Amino acid sequence: MENKQNNYCIILAGGVGRRLWPVSSETQPKQFIDFFGTGRTLLQQTYDRFADIMPESHIFVSTFENYVETVKQQLPQLPLENILPEPVQLNTAPSSIWATWHVVIRDPKANLVVTPADQIILREERFKEQILKGLDYVDSHDTFLAMGVKPTQPNTAYGYIQKGKSLNHADLYAVKSFTEKPELDYAQMFMESGEFLWNTGLFLWKGETMGHFFDHVRGRTTPASVENLAQQMLTIAEEMDYVRSTFPSEVPRSLDLLILEHCENVAVQECDFGWADVGCWPEVHAAMHTDADGNAVSGDSQVIFSGSKDCMVVLPNGMKAVVAGLDNFLVAQKEGMLMICPNTNSDLIRKLINEARMNLF
Repeated sequence: MENKQNNYCIILAGGVGRRLWPVSSETQPKQFIDFFGTGRTLLQQTYDRFADIMPESHIFVSTFENYVETVKQQLPQLPLENILPEPVQLNTAPSSIWATWHVVIRDPKANLVVTPADQIILREERFKEQILKGLDYVDSHDTFLAMGVKPTQPNTAYGYIQKGKSLNHADLYAVKSFTEKPELDYAQMFMESGEFLWNTGLFLWKGETMGHFFDHVRGRTTPASVENLAQQMLTIAEEMDYVRSTFPSEVPRSLDLLILEHCENVAVQECDFGWADVGCWPEVHAAMHTDADGNAVSGDSQVIFSGSKDCMVVLPNGMKAVVAGLDNFLVAQKEGMLMICPNTNSDLIRKLINEARMNLF
């Protein structure tokens, strides 16, 4: 696939990652952590992935203003003007629209891929091939394109995209429906039907396509010229304030819901680049290397397992521990907080984390 010079990437790196507490926190969210001992954080791995696809000057990072210094430390090669700081955490939809706006001011013909900063991709070359194919498609179609992968288990933590009619391109389909985090019975049915794909959270579009949609949801009959509006806005803060103030209150703040439930011109590309989400502790465990008993250790700590299976241990570097007689447990510590709980149910873990945060702080 041709790597066009009007391809851009927006990395969304402003979230807190509360479901990976206590390791991920407001001061150091998950995107800035190396969970897998690669020597690169999740943000750095995401950046490296797209630096192999397009010019590094075409990669932008949208983040909360409190994390700008961390982004600069972890990505010193990134131009300062490519860091888009949010004075408040906007959620993924307004962040993506604002970042699109910022790129389109620079290049009115821009094609964009928007990616979370917290994903694992196992087949890097296949990823590059399929991203470029998707960018080629949106370049010539007024379409939002989601990237989906075949489900391998009935996971209730993911969204499911139902494939509609084929779009006369291999692996490209219209989106028939979208279900966010279904109950287990439905997730099982979706997987067995062969009609559904997991939503990876990767979306591609042409800048013009998002501009037309944003005008539509705001009820504008005459689209505003980005170039004309840009002349009135001299700073990033002015750009963001404009998008935030004009973002309709009835439109979802989640990018997944905005695209997959509120847009009509949506397609999905079925991909096989080996995708894993790093959204909760069971998913982190599933993506890690384990011993013969399914136990995994994150970081440079030393852990002895005795009569334990399918456990995950996340401790500060250099710390030593013995884990005996536990099956499917999480042991996670950061600074003065230790969490030990079953690691089989992401909903239960989220409930425990919320209770701990309310009662221990």
